[in-house]
Amino acid sequence: MDVSSRLSRLVNSESAEFVLVLRVEDIRWLTGFTGGTAQLLVHRGSHEAWLLVDGRYFERAVDETAASSAFLNIERVVPEVSADEMIARIVGASSVAVDPTHLTAHFMNVLQSHCTVVHERTQLDDLRRVKDEAEISLIASAATIADNALLSVVADGLVGKTEKQIRNRLDHLMREAGADDVAFDTIVATGPLGARPHHEPSDAIVEDGHGVVIDFGAMVQGYKSDMTRTIRVGVVSVEYQRMFDLVIEAEAAGVASVKAGVLGAAVDAAARAVFLREGVDHEYVHGTGHGIGLYIHEQPILSPRCTAVLGVNEVVTVEPGLYRGGVGGVRIEDLVVVTGDSCRILTHTPKDLTCPRSPRTI
Repeated sequence: MDVSSRLSRLVNSESAEFVLVLRVEDIRWLTGFTGGTAQLLVHRGSHEAWLLVDGRYFERAVDETAASSAFLNIERVVPEVSADEMIARIVGASSVAVDPTHLTAHFMNVLQSHCTVVHERTQLDDLRRVKDEAEISLIASAATIADNALLSVVADGLVGKTEKQIRNRLDHLMREAGADDVAFDTIVATGPLGARPHHEPSDAIVEDGHGVVIDFGAMVQGYKSDMTRTIRVGVVSVEYQRMFDLVIEAEAAGVASVKAGVLGAAVDAAARAVFLREGVDHEYVHGTGHGIGLYIHEQPILSPRCTAVLGVNEVVTVEPGLYRGGVGGVRIEDLVVVTGDSCRILTHTPKDLTCPRSPRTI
C-alpha cells in the first residue's frame, strides 16, 4: 500500500491545517496499522502524520508502519497525558478538521477546549471506494472462503437443524479455512422467518418445504465479503417458487446493469423494475446493494436516491429480495467488481441451490 499517497489524498480533500482520523478502519487504510485503538493526525502542508497509540499497541504500530517512518511518527499515549492533550500540543494554534460523526460529544468538547476545531465530514468514505488490486484480491479470497463453507454446509443437509446450528457450522468452517473472522453476524432465517431481512438465528428448525435465507461473509486481513443465497429445502410451494424466480431475475438484471459510469440508482432501478412489473415492489423493503471493503457497508449505497457514479475497481453488492409475511423471504446477493463496461462476479456459489428432505447431522 502507498501510505504517502493515501495521506496526501486525505489532506488535499480538507480545508483545515490538520486532519484528525478516529475510526480504526480508516486508520488501517491510511497507515497499515491494525490495532484496535488509535488516533491519527495529519498535517496538510507537510503531509507529516502522527499515530497516537497506548502501550498495548506501541510495538505493533512501530512494526506495521516501519516502511512509512520517514513521515509517520508513532506517539505513545501515557496515563499522565490524554490523547486530546497530545493532539492539542501538536496542533497548537492551528485548526484541525474532525468528522463530528466519528467521535463522542465528550471527546469533541475536550478537543475544543484545546484546539480550533473545524467540523467537517471527511472524504475518507469516498476515497476508499475505488480499491487497488491488493484490496480486491483480499476481498476475493474472503469470498472464496465463504463460497466453499456454504457448499459444505448445504451438502451436509439442513433439515432437522436449527438456524443457530447452521450459523455456527458456517462460521466455524470459514475460520477453519483461514478467515480471520466472520464479516458480520451471520443471518440464517428458515421458513416464515425469512420474511425478516435481518433475522437473528434462533432455535427454529429447518423443515421440508422451507426456504432458508443465509446471508454471511468472511473477513481476510480486515477485508470483508458478503453473499446471500436462499436454499430451497425439498419441494417448496408454488407461491414461494414464484418469489424465488422473480428474485433470481431481478438479481441478474441488477448485476447486468453494473458498469463504470452508471449511477447507483440505475442499478437499483434495474433490479426493482422486475418487482414493479409484477406488482410486488412493496415486498422489496431495502436498497439493492452497497460498497464493501474494510467496512461491510461502504459507499456507494445502491438505492433509488443514490447519485454516485460507479467507477472501475469499486466493489459492490447486488442483493434484491422479496419478503412476504407468513410465507418467508428470498434474497440473492452477489459481490462484484466494477470493470469498464461490465462487472466481474466474486461470489460463485450457484444461485439455484436446493437441499434434500432427509436430515443429516452436523
